[in-house]
Amino acid sequence: MSLAHANSNNNTTDSNQINDINDHNDILYKYKQSVQKRLDSGDLLISKLIHENTLLKQQLDNKQQEIDILQDKIVKLDEICQNLNRGNLKCKEDIEIIKDFFEHLCKVRVHEYNEDDQGLWFDISQECGVIANNDTLIMDYKLGFIKSSAKKNEKDEQPSNNTEVIYIPLLKQRSLKELKLLQELLPTYMFDTLSFPLKSLYQFFNKLNKSLNKKKK
Repeated sequence: MSLAHANSNNNTTDSNQINDINDHNDILYKYKQSVQKRLDSGDLLISKLIHENTLLKQQLDNKQQEIDILQDKIVKLDEICQNLNRGNLKCKEDIEIIKDFFEHLCKVRVHEYNEDDQGLWFDISQECGVIANNDTLIMDYKLGFIKSSAKKNEKDEQPSNNTEVIYIPLLKQRSLKELKLLQELLPTYMFDTLSFPLKSLYQFFNKLNKSLNKKKK
């Protein structure tokens, strides 16, 4: 083999080795770039997660503050409700005292009352004087206070709201003897359902009281 041919082979070998080294370096460089890119992406993802976590924590803190404020309001409202309940109980006690006092003075007892779409209804017992053997006579009836829209007068442009009183005698609780005595004391119309304006209520009570307490002939 000639010297020139040998040198040519050596040059080719060196060139191939250099190319292999360059290829290896290129692969290593690309690998490093890929790793660095992944690291950068990971850092970016971590930064995003930290930022989102910070925002969520801030939102959670804000929600907790709102919950604390609402809990304080609930406590205050609960105290108000308790005070109102105590006040309502006191009012009921006062009403019962007034009812007892009213019954003692006027011999009129309101047993119960309720409200419906028409108005207020009261179940009432009214006592008359002693009739015989220390017995007392009682007239039971129901009074309803009904709000009705009256027809407008010629002079009035707008209709006015009037309250109408409904009187309903309750006779089923009385014995035949008691009913007979009541018939002797009360006018006939007191055994029928009546209606009259609120302004005549005093006149009604006055008439009923006088009739129940008049002396039998």
